[in-house]
Amino acid sequence: MVTPRGFVIASMMLAACGGRAKPPVAPAGEGDALPFVTVARDALVGHRAPAMTLELLDGTRVDLASVIGHRPLYLKFWATWCVPCRAQMPHLEATFRAHGDALAMYAIDVGVDDPIENVRAFVAKQQLAVPVAFDRDGTIAEQLHLNVTPQHVVIDRDGIVRFVGHAVTPELEQAIAAVLRPSKPGATDASPIATAAAPPPLVLDDHTTLDLGALPHANLALTFATLFCDSYIHESRPEIGAACADHARQIEAAHRAHPDLRWITVAFPVWTGNDDIADYRKRLGATTPIGIDRGNAWRHKLAVQGDYTTILFDATGTELGRSAGDAAALVALVALVAQAPK
Repeated sequence: MVTPRGFVIASMMLAACGGRAKPPVAPAGEGDALPFVTVARDALVGHRAPAMTLELLDGTRVDLASVIGHRPLYLKFWATWCVPCRAQMPHLEATFRAHGDALAMYAIDVGVDDPIENVRAFVAKQQLAVPVAFDRDGTIAEQLHLNVTPQHVVIDRDGIVRFVGHAVTPELEQAIAAVLRPSKPGATDASPIATAAAPPPLVLDDHTTLDLGALPHANLALTFATLFCDSYIHESRPEIGAACADHARQIEAAHRAHPDLRWITVAFPVWTGNDDIADYRKRLGATTPIGIDRGNAWRHKLAVQGDYTTILFDATGTELGRSAGDAAALVALVALVAQAPK
């Protein structure tokens, strides 16, 4: 796979975003995804899976509380723009057809830069039988520490996460086979997956931080963006990439037109490190401070759906409104700055 960044850059990113990177524990077959997998694996494996509710493509909702602790479960994060995700779909479908009666399985689209219509069209074209869910606001991504696509999460019948990976490897197959076997007698106590009560402070590339619980006493705009949508995604889904580049230029124009408005870009964390921020600036001329939303907590807390959503706050921290990539809506939104309390 040609990833937005390679192994060395990812390792540097991991060290920069929260202490030292731990020695890799994921299988070597993960390739460039190894550091990203390690972060997710360290957060999940050996812990009890949280209660989650999935939204399927037809709008029905599935409460996984009826599954977790009763049946083994295999979840896979993916997106239609993700090349290895598409390449792995035959494996996922074959696994579902072989074990779907004993193994609960769901393919979870990340819901970023991937309109649900695209997902439905892909599922129909591929004639997928495996159930497909859509993570509209990042709820599932936050709970399962999404850090790479695809990301496999295998949970045993006692509700304990036993495997996290990216590639289709012998270790993945072994993990699936292991959770299909009857549980061995013994203690199954495990701590739940850690989730923060509030999003952690956003570390920005201008060496400052932003705390959602204590927004600055100034007008503020937050734009949620994927830093590789004009490059990697453009190669995979050109129409999405072109729209992404256009949105980025709209944001920059609005930022320059309103120097009294503090503007920050919140980056989708998948496949994204500090060097990706620098490359994004070079390609699109972005000048706003940028922070990577590790754990997808900011996206989830603010219920952001889709990419290039901009949220405007006044000096009291009150949300004034939001736009989702439409140029006219963005202009109308930032015009509220003149009316907002200083």
